[in-house]
Amino acid sequence: MNQNNCDIITSQLCKTNRKTKNDDIVLKQDNIIDITYIHSDTLESFESSIYSICGNSSSFYSFRKKISSYIFSIISVFVIMFALISASIYEDIFKKIIFEFPFQWQLNDTVAILFVSFFFIGLVMMPSILDGESSQFRNLLQSWFNKETRRLKKLNIALNSLDKKIQINLYNFDLVDEEHWLWRVIAIAILKRFNNVNFYIRNDQSKNMYKRLKSFNILNIEIKKDFEDFKKCNVDTLLSAKEQKLYSLLQLSSSLIIEKNDNNFISLEMFEYCGRNFLEDTKEKSTQLISGFQNFINRAFDDFFFLKQEKSMQIYLTQNAKIKKLEDEQRRLSYHLRNHIEECVEIFDNPISLLILYYYVKDIVLDEKRYLIILEKFIDAVFKKQHYELIDIYWFKIANKMFDSSKLDDFELTNNSLYRKLSIESLDKLIFLFERNGHFNQALLLANYLYEINPNRYSISICSLYERMGQFDKAYDSLPKTLEIKNSSKPLDTQVRFFQRKAWIIVSQRKEQKKQEGLDLIFKLKELLFSHNEDNEPLWLWHFYNIKANYAEWDCDYEKAVSYYKKCLSIPALGAFEYGATFLNMSIAYRFIYLNKQNKDEDLITKCIDLGSIGVALKDSVGDRDEMPVVLHNQALNILNKIQLSKEELNTIVTMTDTGIETLNRTNSIKRLGMLLIENYLAKSLLLLPCEEIEQLLKQHWQNMDNNEHEQILNIYKLFKNNHNITNLKFLDNLS
Repeated sequence: MNQNNCDIITSQLCKTNRKTKNDDIVLKQDNIIDITYIHSDTLESFESSIYSICGNSSSFYSFRKKISSYIFSIISVFVIMFALISASIYEDIFKKIIFEFPFQWQLNDTVAILFVSFFFIGLVMMPSILDGESSQFRNLLQSWFNKETRRLKKLNIALNSLDKKIQINLYNFDLVDEEHWLWRVIAIAILKRFNNVNFYIRNDQSKNMYKRLKSFNILNIEIKKDFEDFKKCNVDTLLSAKEQKLYSLLQLSSSLIIEKNDNNFISLEMFEYCGRNFLEDTKEKSTQLISGFQNFINRAFDDFFFLKQEKSMQIYLTQNAKIKKLEDEQRRLSYHLRNHIEECVEIFDNPISLLILYYYVKDIVLDEKRYLIILEKFIDAVFKKQHYELIDIYWFKIANKMFDSSKLDDFELTNNSLYRKLSIESLDKLIFLFERNGHFNQALLLANYLYEINPNRYSISICSLYERMGQFDKAYDSLPKTLEIKNSSKPLDTQVRFFQRKAWIIVSQRKEQKKQEGLDLIFKLKELLFSHNEDNEPLWLWHFYNIKANYAEWDCDYEKAVSYYKKCLSIPALGAFEYGATFLNMSIAYRFIYLNKQNKDEDLITKCIDLGSIGVALKDSVGDRDEMPVVLHNQALNILNKIQLSKEELNTIVTMTDTGIETLNRTNSIKRLGMLLIENYLAKSLLLLPCEEIEQLLKQHWQNMDNNEHEQILNIYKLFKNNHNITNLKFLDNLS
């Protein structure tokens, strides 16, 4: 089978005229015939399509086949009859020899012997006849008894009606191996007949196709690689079953999961990971690359034009990629990725991969720390890979705008903000990324938020941002007058905690004789925290300002205490435990401001109760049993200091104090038990509920309290005795 011209052409599958499964397999235009195979085609459909363009030749072949069938049937009947006659004659002669010998030999006996001998010799020589003269006789018989051979012969006769100089374009013939009927029947017939045959195949199959055509003794074979620019075409019908599966996986590994998204990014990392672990037929072989993964990616770029790349690590789905409905697959993949978040975060290096991973799991992850590690790795990847525009495109859809940390009244609204949960390192990188994207105001808010961590460092950042905005006066004013050179190394955690604990114990006891020692400890703590150039730990700063606020309260300077508590709330990267304690402490400071005013301002006590409610909610959210009784006591006391108390508020106090007392009993603690008992007693008395048991517990516990708690109990009792005529606690009357 010698062929004058047989070209193997790659990157040109888009030239096929077949766009859907229902289109004709064979299409003839002028002197060109296009034949396109897809995996669902059958030999019967191919025959039907080919014969439709061959015209009368196929009809003639059908007619000739019918005549030949009749002739062959007649010959077959004569052969069978000849065999039956020979057998009958042989039987008669054999009987004469056995039963009638000797007998008179006659002419008909001679004819019978010759007839049987001729038939016997014919049977003996049949194998030689079949193999003789290029096996023409055997092929003739095979063509009648072998369906595939008959089809090939029929196809050859049909194609003979066409000019052998016609150009034949064969598309997608690399989709099957040489044992497939497409090659055993169709390709053989075409290569035998025509001089100019072009195979349009995938790039990675060119060498295999070359070897296959060489095995057919094709002499003139040329491989043509035509890498043109992107073409708009429809080739998804040409994909094999395996390619269709990978095509769906490619879509699942894209940013299509993100709603209202104009960029159809593809993550090849996620595509490979899901191919290894998510597909049913490959997840058991996770140590091996999925079959055809890299080949399919290359085909998606060079043959199908599904993908294009404009920037490093940013690959897009093109208009050629027809989007499928894969809701069920997306849901299954979401739960698979949720169970392997940590593994994916470790593997993925492309920010697009992390972005897609986040959107897959964000609504089904219960522990927020698990999706925070995705966002922090995303920020780090954008920072390192310098894909700054991803922040502008996606970040504010994820985290919204940065809040103003100076507006503490909005804390409740911003408490669940991602900016309060991200690490200092991630927030620091966000300042840079916001600046690169021109979001200078957002960067300024972040820099002010982190200012307390390292004033020297972030004052320079703030100055730089103002300068970028052209506000040179603000840039100049944001810098300190002088920069204090600090050479000390960052202190050890043990050093800081020593001064914190000792200063806190002193202020908690309110022992005047130790007050100066406590102030000296605060001064040493300040030196430790602000004598080095590195970033301070947020928790160190929170303890420092919280202790400072408590010493201000000891001096009855409640306004100053509030200012320190506001500093506590402005410190980033703390948890609900610390923020909750700060809100409770601030509510206490406002309560004292309210009590020390001659004209009681109801707005102050209302603000006090509101702040306390936030503190209780935050403390409760972390399941804190250590400080919860103290929190509940202070909030109950905030409410009790209102001039007018409703029944609902009194019931709230009873519930809170009952819970606090029960918690102390479970933890074997007596911290602020006396205050909880007196608050519970007062609320129940106003509600006219039985409170003899509470009174008895208060009497028994009196000896276990310190003087500070004694004084607080007597003060609240005196207040209610005057305002609400509570006079049932005789032992307190005797003490006051």
